[in-house]
Amino acid sequence: MKNIRALAANVLLQVQQGQSLAQCLPHAEAQIELDDIPFLRELCYGSCRWYFTLNALTKMLLSKPFREDDQDLHQLVIVGLYQLHIQQKAPHAAINETVEGAKALGKEKAKGVINACLRRFERESEQLLASIKDNPVTSHSHPKWLVKSLQKAWPDHWLNILEQNNQHPPFCLRVNQQHHSRDEYLKLLLEEGFDARAAQYSPQGIYLSQAVNVYELPGFEEGWCSIQDEAAQLAAELLDPQDGEHILDACAAPGGKTCHILESADDLSVVAIDLEEKRLQRVEENLQRLQLEAQTIAADANDLDTWWDGNKFDRILLDAPCAAIGVIRRHPDIKLLRRKADIAQLAEVQLQLLKTLWQTLKPGGRLVYATCSIMQEENAAVLGQFVDGQQDAQVYSLHNESWGEISGHGRQLFPQQDGHDGFYYAVLDKQR
Repeated sequence: MKNIRALAANVLLQVQQGQSLAQCLPHAEAQIELDDIPFLRELCYGSCRWYFTLNALTKMLLSKPFREDDQDLHQLVIVGLYQLHIQQKAPHAAINETVEGAKALGKEKAKGVINACLRRFERESEQLLASIKDNPVTSHSHPKWLVKSLQKAWPDHWLNILEQNNQHPPFCLRVNQQHHSRDEYLKLLLEEGFDARAAQYSPQGIYLSQAVNVYELPGFEEGWCSIQDEAAQLAAELLDPQDGEHILDACAAPGGKTCHILESADDLSVVAIDLEEKRLQRVEENLQRLQLEAQTIAADANDLDTWWDGNKFDRILLDAPCAAIGVIRRHPDIKLLRRKADIAQLAEVQLQLLKTLWQTLKPGGRLVYATCSIMQEENAAVLGQFVDGQQDAQVYSLHNESWGEISGHGRQLFPQQDGHDGFYYAVLDKQR
């Protein structure tokens, strides 16, 4: 039988080397029984979530660092500490199985070192934790560059952002209004014994108190609902599609917003673009389950000659590629993978996409700009630069919205306890 902790250590090592969990976890999962997959995922996601805390502790516990070709052992200690410190597992089980992980990695001689580290943490945890509690990098487990950026950008919010990034995300549904109203579907859920409540801001949103297998949800296979964060559901609300319109969803995968747009009005002609063919498969799957139709195109949205037929759009949703800092709790490996330099590079991409796609919008049309980021350089700064250079772009005011707070020409949402993720929205109308 495979040692799950050793597998988790190898996954962590690959994340350290630049792969995302989405890239390297499936290979590890293929090596174990179906019943063991949730445990492996918890170890990998949890160790990434608390990596900067656990890594600092590991360095203190080791009398000397592991060699370059033994960094899997360093990750194994992190996995063991995740179980002891974060999960609060019984020491005998967590330590013994983690020590055995060294043997599974083919490095049985290191069992003594792994055991000594974890036993020492067990004895000295109070003093060790006290020594890292005053530094937000180690106490709240975020990279230094990100902590400093958030402190500067959001002096009133940064600490809460760090805390929320370390929580497990809530389970949120979007009700397909072509089948039921939100109230009707909420009643169905409650009648079937689900602990559910209406979302605060999205008219189609429902939160469940705990995650469930989607196929247990009433009518899921028939398309009665979808899984989608509440903040992401605001995109279609702001786009406000009207019957019969021609609409572009740029950067569309995995298709949640594409489908929500199609659920929001009748006889829509929707073009959904994404850079990668394989990512569009997810869009197609979602469309099929919900019995909806859109034209999907694998293309670079910036390269109009490869995909645009010259027929201008009534509305455009630009859910721009971004640093995804607002969804760290769903993708904790972002903490390890993202670099400060990425932000400026992404801002250039976002601005260019705005300039390109604006050409395809009808006069009198609307463009909604969205990111799942809370970095002002990607949001308010990009919008400001675009509007300053585009005479026919009129900012649609979001001052009266009840969610988030004003940031530049748009509104910024921060990740909330038992609520929505971090998102940014701005709405631009093209003057006639």
